[in-house]
Amino acid sequence: MEAAFHQQVNNTATNNAESVSELAIIPAMTTITPLHNSTSNTQADETAADTEVNDETDDEARGDEEDGQSEIMIPQPPYVGQRFDSFEDAKKFYQRYAMFHGFAVNTEYHRKIKKTNEYNRGEIRCYKARRNKKGKGVAPVVPERKRGIIVKTECPIRCKLNADGAQWVVTDYFEEHNHKLIKKFDLVKFPSAHRGFNTLEKKFVKLLHDCDVGPSRMVQILPLIQSGDGRLSSMPYIPADITNLKAKYRRESRLADIEATIAYFEEKAKVDVDFFYRIRLDDEDRVRNMYWVDGAARRAYKHFRDCISFDATYLTNMYKMPCAPFIGINNHNQSLQFGCGLVRNEDTDGYTWLFKTFLECMGGVDPMNIITDRDFSMRAGIEGVFPLAVHRHCRWHIIKKAEETLGPFFADCPELHKAFELCVDHSLTVEEFERSWRAMIETYQVQDNETLTSLWEKRMYWVPAYFMQCFFPFLHTTQRSEGFNAVLKRYVSPGNSLLQFAKQYTTLQQKILGSELQQEANTAVKQPKLLTYLPMERHMSKIYTNKIFNR
Repeated sequence: MEAAFHQQVNNTATNNAESVSELAIIPAMTTITPLHNSTSNTQADETAADTEVNDETDDEARGDEEDGQSEIMIPQPPYVGQRFDSFEDAKKFYQRYAMFHGFAVNTEYHRKIKKTNEYNRGEIRCYKARRNKKGKGVAPVVPERKRGIIVKTECPIRCKLNADGAQWVVTDYFEEHNHKLIKKFDLVKFPSAHRGFNTLEKKFVKLLHDCDVGPSRMVQILPLIQSGDGRLSSMPYIPADITNLKAKYRRESRLADIEATIAYFEEKAKVDVDFFYRIRLDDEDRVRNMYWVDGAARRAYKHFRDCISFDATYLTNMYKMPCAPFIGINNHNQSLQFGCGLVRNEDTDGYTWLFKTFLECMGGVDPMNIITDRDFSMRAGIEGVFPLAVHRHCRWHIIKKAEETLGPFFADCPELHKAFELCVDHSLTVEEFERSWRAMIETYQVQDNETLTSLWEKRMYWVPAYFMQCFFPFLHTTQRSEGFNAVLKRYVSPGNSLLQFAKQYTTLQQKILGSELQQEANTAVKQPKLLTYLPMERHMSKIYTNKIFNR
């Protein structure tokens, strides 16, 4: 029995050497050392026999290591009586051997004992072990295009294992393929049995997924993290595997998203005592509205509540709830986030709840001026919640909409176009604007023009003359909100969960605060360059920040 086993091991080693030379997977100037990776105790005579074989092979294959040659450990096949700590360990051991020799393996069965509900038997077979299923019925006239299939050859290779106490022991092993093996090592990774991620890679993919990194970029980044040389051919996965893993994370995020988001907010509140959040649910306990803000933004609002830009035009989560951030401006002409709201329905009720929550968060202090787009629901909510605030519409959106009908009309009458611009842009008082507008209408007889009539009715929301006494620092459009949305797109995607969006919003807020500190340091350390010797300029350089002084 022992002699027969020795003969089997020697024959296997010979066949492996021939297979390796045939596969052409070993680079030049390398030595090959067989690897017998048993994970548990075996009988003393079997261990001794393995040691003798490995020692002989090592003596023959080690060669001159001082010449810079490297070793490649060739996995050895399992043998009858070999023990493993678990069935998964046995499968990993055999998969490594299969990958090195040009084929893949699958778990054929894994039986349970009904009384104990524990596994006690398993079998690992070649991926071509079964027979292809034959189609039933009459083939269609135009056959459907399908994916390529793996041709099964009823390959007899198998490795049977039985549970023996806390370990698993190989009870039967047969290795004789009836099909060709994969001859190129870089191709062995593509069968599904060899594709996958380890625990560390899954965590890294989850981190990149939360940062809105696409699958193609992940495929480029992962090899750099693993080996440093950026070789894509050796990675045991393809972009489709990363896409499937990202889809799995999205499904998992949806299951307990709101509970995880609330837990995240609670953790933030423990660290930041001024952190504030509110969530509004509907009758079915689904999120209807949400608002949260950190302590730094609440403290900044006391000093920079002069002007607020509010817009809700960007979908930022898998529930298609528009993001509605409150954007302010600090003394460095930088945008500030005074909290973020999510609304399911863009109606008056939703905006009213959001504005009341914002007012509660900020201690009941209204913003002095607020600019939005032409949304009736927003305007109704602002008038009801912020009665003391000066509400202004985005002029750019109004003019752009008007130009769709006024463009051809002005092209036929250039004098009217010039009079329109003079009236809107160069009127310094409300009385002057209204007098110039009436003169323009009567001079060119355009009383029946619907677009001009509509602009006149909404004049108090967009004409600069009505806001001469109000403080809108470098602002007459919702460009601040639109710029924030453009930056937000680089951090989150519409497929993100609420928890992912909240985390990335926090990351963006930290970046904004860091930029503000940089500008404060710049003002404290650097002296702005003066262009004149006037006392006024010298005085302004001391009371303004460098950014505002240069502006």
